[in-house]
Amino acid sequence: MDPSWSKGSRTLSDPRIAAIPDVHGHAKGEHRPFAEERPIAYSARMLFLWFYHACRRGSPRFLMVADHINYLTFEDPGAVNTVRRALKLAHAGDLYGAAETAGVDVAHASVVSDGLRRGMRFSIGAEVDNDPRARPDAQNIVDAMRPDGIVRSVHFITIDHPEKGADFAWAFDNDEFAHLFDAVGADKVWELYTAKYFDDLEKLPAHVAGHFYAPAGFGHWPVQKALEAYEDRLLEICHARGLAVEINTRFLYRDNGETEKKKLLDANARLIAKAKARGVGIAIGSDAHSPKDQGNGFDAILRLLDGAKVNEIVFPVGGRLARVALRATREHLEAQAKTRESPAPGSSITGYSRAELGLPEETEAAAGARRESARAHREAGPKKRSIDATRASKRPEPAAGAAKSTSKRSADSSSQSSKAKAARAPAKPVAPAKTAAKAPAAKKPAAKAKPAPAKTLKKPVPAPSKSAAKKAAPPARPKAAAKSKPAVKAKPIAKSKPAAKAAAKKVPVKKASAKKTAPKAAAKPKKLAAKPAAKKKPVAKKKPVKRR
Repeated sequence: MDPSWSKGSRTLSDPRIAAIPDVHGHAKGEHRPFAEERPIAYSARMLFLWFYHACRRGSPRFLMVADHINYLTFEDPGAVNTVRRALKLAHAGDLYGAAETAGVDVAHASVVSDGLRRGMRFSIGAEVDNDPRARPDAQNIVDAMRPDGIVRSVHFITIDHPEKGADFAWAFDNDEFAHLFDAVGADKVWELYTAKYFDDLEKLPAHVAGHFYAPAGFGHWPVQKALEAYEDRLLEICHARGLAVEINTRFLYRDNGETEKKKLLDANARLIAKAKARGVGIAIGSDAHSPKDQGNGFDAILRLLDGAKVNEIVFPVGGRLARVALRATREHLEAQAKTRESPAPGSSITGYSRAELGLPEETEAAAGARRESARAHREAGPKKRSIDATRASKRPEPAAGAAKSTSKRSADSSSQSSKAKAARAPAKPVAPAKTAAKAPAAKKPAAKAKPAPAKTLKKPVPAPSKSAAKKAAPPARPKAAAKSKPAVKAKPIAKSKPAAKAAAKKVPVKKASAKKTAPKAAAKPKKLAAKPAAKKKPVAKKKPVKRR
């Protein structure tokens, strides 16, 4: 079940170890002597190579840099933004762009690119403590970095130094000042430490409560009852503010005796169980100051997680706490299905499917329905979508409070519309007998109704004498004119009618004068009729000759 497998120089007994996020690492290197510590500026190369070592080893899959606040400088935000751009280029496969941006070789960019495509993710945060050597405006640097997460910790407490007097800032977890435990006492140290620690967690920005058991690094513990009371108070604050509690593994690979390691393992196991019962997120940090220590000691922590039946670990990303599942079991999937109904804050950034992790934003059924509707919408075409849009715009949904009023209005409108139809019904059939015969043709489609007016136009053309009969029927004229509007060729025929009418009027006048002159008079109007026909030749010019 647990065959050992190797990644780089480390042998891991369980593949889930690589999936445990490491939220606490220091890319700026090992601690120097207290008097020699100075601010060290980030560089894009420094950060990129920190992630490169994790990609080369294949673990941890999720890694965050969180250097101490006293090491931060104003050059750091620029370097952080540069390496973030380089990581995006590497993720996109632009190896030359990533290498040039980060100042590394193309081989380094290739390894990081492969790791990102396999699902590895990197964050950049800060460990913010109460170091008096930090700049007074250090919080401005942190804000400019736009950290993915802030690890809140305490490394100094104020004591009465036996030689230097009161208000001495004591680095209680530094080897150089460990002898002061004898002068202060373990109980007093824990009292001062927890007072400052809890006050910072309640008032200052934070995402993760870092290494709570820091004062016990040299074997100094308070009484058990007081220790458990401190643990309960810590989890109460984290639950109220939505913070995660860190399980720090630095004690597992540093120079500590087996007795101290056993005590710290027991304390961390108790804290994990309490955090799960309280609903507080759990974060794991190696506190590595060298790439070789990234994810170190996680095999022992995995046994504690399995003992408490914890399957989800938090990882800061973009200023929020994402959830990472170590293994997708049936119990885990059922628990995730329940959380869909009452979603918890945060989301998963792992490479697992939505069915495995069950993101609360959208279920698989909702996603399938959305994709199906989008596909049907694309296949409908632009014409159908425009028709649906116009119909939707014409029929707005009524308000919920106006349901009764709309029903009454619809009933009144239906009665009024029926009355209006009854009033308009007799007005439509007013037409001569010829139009009544053509009524069924009007019900046919528009394609079949077009040839009907063309036939009616051709029939009256050869019989101009029927115009007198049409004058006696005035209601027929407007309909005939309406039908002749689309026909452009009928205009010259209509204009030639007055000439024939004029000839018809002149004929009876000349018949009254003399019978012999009648044929002469009839010949003259023919010439006159021919002349206007010649003048109307430009009508022929308007034919499709110019249109061509």
